[in-house]
Amino acid sequence: MKKFIITGIQMRNKGSQAMFLSLYCALKKTYRDCDIVGFANKYDTPEQYAFRIMPYDDYTRGIFKYHLNRAALLEPLLTHAVGLWRKSDKWDGQIAAMDKALREADAIFDASGYTLGSGWSKQGGALLLQTIGIARRYGKKIILMPQSFGPFDWDDGDNTGFLRQVKRELSYCTKIYARESEGYACLTDLGLENVALSADLVIREKAFPTSSDICKVHDDTPVQYPGRGSVGFIVNENICRIGDHEAVTSLYARILDKLIEKGEQVYIVNTSTADKGLVDSVLAKVVDRAGIGVISGEYSSPDLIDIISRFKYIVASRYHSVVFAYRSGVPAIILGWASKYTDLAAHFHQQDYVFDIRDPGVDRMVETIDQMSAKHECEAATIGRCLKDIQSSSVVDDALAALRTQPAGAAFGTGLAPAPIDWQASI
Repeated sequence: MKKFIITGIQMRNKGSQAMFLSLYCALKKTYRDCDIVGFANKYDTPEQYAFRIMPYDDYTRGIFKYHLNRAALLEPLLTHAVGLWRKSDKWDGQIAAMDKALREADAIFDASGYTLGSGWSKQGGALLLQTIGIARRYGKKIILMPQSFGPFDWDDGDNTGFLRQVKRELSYCTKIYARESEGYACLTDLGLENVALSADLVIREKAFPTSSDICKVHDDTPVQYPGRGSVGFIVNENICRIGDHEAVTSLYARILDKLIEKGEQVYIVNTSTADKGLVDSVLAKVVDRAGIGVISGEYSSPDLIDIISRFKYIVASRYHSVVFAYRSGVPAIILGWASKYTDLAAHFHQQDYVFDIRDPGVDRMVETIDQMSAKHECEAATIGRCLKDIQSSSVVDDALAALRTQPAGAAFGTGLAPAPIDWQASI
């Protein structure tokens, strides 16, 4: 029986949850009886899930970083003390279980969204490098599934030493999938030869579970669905890190006013608890607050896909809300700030509907709303054709093929790898 670990995930962020579920389903499609454990940063009670989740957070990362998992007497005392301090028993017995999973794993798949690039701190990028270091220490193959990388221009001093570390650790990976051409260029400019381009996991893979497949006991709370033929509106608090908060909320409000003026039925879909304050700020600025519905709740990613699939189009700033829309054949007007938005839209010939939140060109955006209202059916057909082409191959199948052909550590050349696994024999 094959055993895999999936890292770089959390269950509360619905985009991250969706990437985990896509990867989980695709691995199960090839190896039906394989054992998969998620090393997750944030999640609710692990017993609720239909799969195994272990805590890969600041505490457990520290334990493995300093090799304290090898301190048979010290680690349980530390874990007990941290549990008392944090008033949680979530770490009880988990270090030993994680060590066992790492020793028995056939491979590790990392499904981070974006950590390694100057959009985040070097400390954030170091978390991904640490995961690769753990794989190398245990002699395990690791593949970085489609995610964003770069640019590598941190403004906190000389980057030379850190980039040497980046290249050294990334060279160990069996394969690295960059979601965007910018990230691909950043990695290959380092001299890495184990890099490939791929669209997001949730788009590439056909299989995806229903909400009832995620939890052992399904929550029967009814989902709040929008009216068919309405327009969805999805904000993103992270935009306020990029642009001025007042300007962002005013822009969102102006778009909502335009949609209401056109007679559209509009629903704001709050896909993240982090966005609640921004939603309230935007609604305080709109002219006709009563004309806008709000859908909120702790919905799973399958539920969110189902909700978004009912819109004729969406206006969105969260990356995976656009992914969910495209997966459902729903067009999107995108308010973003990074290459991941433009590259995502380009897969579906939707570049004309992407706006940079830092300089959106409000008049052109208003014209684009008119254009989308007139052409959404045509755009939906284009998205459907492109989705069929994208899903004609599987990035997970490609990753598994790479595992079968390359010995662990071959790219890094450490000599730490165990005897190669006979992957072909299990197919």
